[in-house]
Amino acid sequence: MKNILITGASGFIGSFLVEEALDRNYQTFAGVRSSSSRNYLSNPDLKLFEMDFSNQALLEEQLKKQADLFGRFDYIIHSAGLTKSRFPQEYFDVNQGNTERFINALVNTQMVPDKFIFISSLASYGPGKSGIPIHEGKEQSPITAYGKSKLAAEQFLQQVSGFPYVIVHPTTVYGPREKDLLVLIQSMNRHLELYIGSKNQDLSFIHVADVCKAVYLTIDQPVVNQQLILSDTLNYPAPEFNDIVKKILNKKTLPLVVPVPVARAAAHVSEWIGQLQGRTPIFNRERLSEFEAENWAVDATALKQLGFVPDFPLKEGLTHTIEWYKKNGWL
Repeated sequence: MKNILITGASGFIGSFLVEEALDRNYQTFAGVRSSSSRNYLSNPDLKLFEMDFSNQALLEEQLKKQADLFGRFDYIIHSAGLTKSRFPQEYFDVNQGNTERFINALVNTQMVPDKFIFISSLASYGPGKSGIPIHEGKEQSPITAYGKSKLAAEQFLQQVSGFPYVIVHPTTVYGPREKDLLVLIQSMNRHLELYIGSKNQDLSFIHVADVCKAVYLTIDQPVVNQQLILSDTLNYPAPEFNDIVKKILNKKTLPLVVPVPVARAAAHVSEWIGQLQGRTPIFNRERLSEFEAENWAVDATALKQLGFVPDFPLKEGLTHTIEWYKKNGWL
């Protein structure tokens, strides 16, 4: 059995990557913090591996102990990261700093894997120009601190000599357990269909199961030292996405285009309330800049050339997701 480590295993994408690894009969290690939730990590065949990314010396000790007990990791999927914060510097401390310490620790302990898959984001590319889908050759120009921190981690990874990596950039990921897109679906379930600025926005999506399918495809295929954008291979005008959701919910809605100045004011208020409550709101100025951008369409040519065909096109994927939300009392 090949050893595989999945960091960020308690997170939305990470927990599904763990389940897929177990289904594929890897000896699977879930990289978690001591405080991480174990809600979706109860499989008895799964081995939990506590990791402290903030302390490189301690991390090296943890890796050495792991090697003594089970041997090196053949593959690593680095899914750990910060997606929401009230403080822009935190994105860099976690997404860039933790990744750098992890890679240095692997090199120093001679535990460089056969392949290191870094789960980045389409945010590290930033939105596309009008009418031109985002592709792997596009100049990366992120517009958020989150995207910039992911790009900084990618750039570090790319300059490490002899380190076999693949960087994947999922577009908007949805599916069971996901909470951000749920907010939009809940809004339409309450008959309210919101747009920011205008309805003229091109979007791309990928179901979490298809993220897993694509990631393991990069392990199975001779892909190395490359970047790959992940989507369901199609693009959608924002109204088309909303129409699919409304049909699944069997709901009529009131379309409302929120002027950008009003949305900015709302983002400020949301952040202020979040600060008082000590939490990071789903809607903030970072997210607003992404909502304002009109082009998040992608060119999936490189992904299709690997033989990728989605198991969940958008209509089927949203149906599956909404059924899960209802079954579990989220909707």
